[in-house]
Amino acid sequence: MATTGRAIDVDSFLDGLKFNRFHLTILILCTVLTAIDGYELYIVGWVLPDLARDFGVSRTAITSAMVAQQVGMLVGAFVIPPLADRIGRPRLLFFCYSGMALSACAILFTSSLVPFAICRFVAGFCGTAMIPILVSLASETAPQRLRSTMSTITVSGTMIGALLGALMQGFVLEPFGWRGGFWIAVALPTIMLPFIYFLLPESLRSLAARNPGDPKIQTLARRMDPTRDEPVLLVAPPKPERAAGAVLFADVLGPDQRVKTFLMWAITISSFVFITAGVWKTTIFKDVVGLPWSQVALINGVNTVAGFIGMLTIGFFIDRFGFKRVMGSTFILAAAFSVLIGLTAPTIGMFVAVALMAMFQHGGQASIPALAAALYPPRSRATGIGWAYGAARVASIFAPLFGAFVLGEGFGAITIFALLGVPLASAGIFTFWLMSLKGAPKPVRAGHGH
Repeated sequence: MATTGRAIDVDSFLDGLKFNRFHLTILILCTVLTAIDGYELYIVGWVLPDLARDFGVSRTAITSAMVAQQVGMLVGAFVIPPLADRIGRPRLLFFCYSGMALSACAILFTSSLVPFAICRFVAGFCGTAMIPILVSLASETAPQRLRSTMSTITVSGTMIGALLGALMQGFVLEPFGWRGGFWIAVALPTIMLPFIYFLLPESLRSLAARNPGDPKIQTLARRMDPTRDEPVLLVAPPKPERAAGAVLFADVLGPDQRVKTFLMWAITISSFVFITAGVWKTTIFKDVVGLPWSQVALINGVNTVAGFIGMLTIGFFIDRFGFKRVMGSTFILAAAFSVLIGLTAPTIGMFVAVALMAMFQHGGQASIPALAAALYPPRSRATGIGWAYGAARVASIFAPLFGAFVLGEGFGAITIFALLGVPLASAGIFTFWLMSLKGAPKPVRAGHGH
């Protein structure tokens, strides 16, 4: 298809767009897909007691399947994102969500741990890189001034996945057993496959770089900017002469990027260490603080709601004030309120501290892929985000031992929550350090780029 008119740089075209129905559609789809990914990866923990009883094994025996899933997630975090950067985000999303649906379907017909563990390895391998890919997709289609907002809202879908799990436990688990939960794990990604295939776009930059005359460019440009009548000639940066693998490696770990990447990994590792060590929080509130189950459930509810609010709102502030001020301060505040939880337990002040800690901690967690998306060029964005998550999964393997250590040593609530605040404070310090380096991402003020 022939194009006329002045050539426009593809980045200038994207940054000049106003938020419209196209962006809203992508944002909703990416957030829903993130929610499904969260449900798929955490379902074993939600159905574990019923599953162990049906298999005739102890609850601790299911650990082998959970380890298999973690290994799959670790491998997938390093393998899947580079493929997404090379063959396209929507195509890989389609195959990965198909893989999660098929692995969940196979589980419905298992009755022993070995095939169950194999299926969970596949689910982990397919599911671990979905957040990096979805954040890359949301970020690439958004105007620059809204990229952090769209990225963090996309990540907030993980909290929706947690709410789906709670609803499944309340309404499906008792009448239908653990297989009822896995039937949902089959249905959710299967329903979304047509939406992935027909509605999620390929990267406009990739299309323009491969062939500026590709008719798909005009179709996608009209979807992005319905007010434009004439065809648009988009110009992308020339493709590097080096092999694609060498380009990806240089973009992420090249001499000019290496220190930034290591600090990015340090931020992600710190945040994930808190999350994986924090799986003991329910036990700590019950056994150390001495709360009844009703109050433990209330704390979990407060944590989920406040965390969801933090995830939804932090991108708005990052887009206006930058990562250094907002993200760095968010992690430091989360660490301070973690300490305050121990100081105020078990009073009403503890619930306030839990809410504020959750809001800042989950907000900081949601801003990690947004920062990585801003740090790396589009051609290697999914790789940069995915490898940051992969590094965090390697380092956080031993974090669950935290619970056994603090409970075995008989530490009190103040010491435990002060220790939990250390990785959060570290994430804040590493963020300030990264954002002080030359070439760190800068905020784009609202209203610019129209």
